[in-house]
Amino acid sequence: MPLAPPPPQPPAPPYGLELNTTMQTVATIVLWVGTATLLVYAGKMAREERSIFPVALVVAVAVGSIIEPLYDIAYHLHWLDNGEQWTLFTSFGLPQPVWVMPAYVMVFGLPALLLYRSLSRGATLRQIFTLGALTAVTTAVFEITAINLDLYVYYGESPWRVLDYPLFIAFMEAAQITGFAVLAAVLKLRATKEVHNLALFAIFPCNFAFDVLGAGFPTLILQNSSPDPNGFALFLSAIASVALTATALWWSAQLLLTLQRRDGITPTGTRTPPEKPVHEASLV
Repeated sequence: MPLAPPPPQPPAPPYGLELNTTMQTVATIVLWVGTATLLVYAGKMAREERSIFPVALVVAVAVGSIIEPLYDIAYHLHWLDNGEQWTLFTSFGLPQPVWVMPAYVMVFGLPALLLYRSLSRGATLRQIFTLGALTAVTTAVFEITAINLDLYVYYGESPWRVLDYPLFIAFMEAAQITGFAVLAAVLKLRATKEVHNLALFAIFPCNFAFDVLGAGFPTLILQNSSPDPNGFALFLSAIASVALTATALWWSAQLLLTLQRRDGITPTGTRTPPEKPVHEASLV
């Protein structure tokens, strides 16, 4: 009997592209020095707050960086490696560069560390989405720079490409970055014991999967359906993915905004009498 043809496969990574080893050195030094500096700053914040929360936040993002291979498979990111990559670890057959961990800390952890205090004191939905727009810009700048310095590539068909960067990803990452800052603020408001702060180690990867992998499923499924998916369908799927990740950020924001209303925290940081629970208000 003739063998059935194999099912369509996603595109193969471009293994022949060469890594810019000079920029690998620069990225490694700059990002690890930045991470060490941020950890020292987090330690200073921890002493001020008499809490491990700031340090736990930075370390949680560093540990959470091991989720990266899942992102690479789904979004077709290939770390360039001509046999000279400094590898931190390998999973799913994907070598991860030694600077991927500090890149997570600086790109994802830094905004959360700088924002969770102000968010916990009071925020509006507009402010949260403004932060999301800002982080979309900073993420796009970071990734476009890294791509065009020959550190990694996004291969295969991807929608909304600008300077070889699939721009829709900036919105997916922005929701993840801002959402993590929001959820960190929620935990800061609700944690009553130091051990509760360790929830950050679950919050970061779960939020990453929620905003980037979960909300991104329309585009990710289509991208991985064949070596050459329809470009117009990809364009539309990216719109759907961005809409879903915006919805995910809205949902995370509601956790913080509802908590602040319940505690009587206004967007300006002042306090008003806390809202009564619905079952109490109905008795008045």
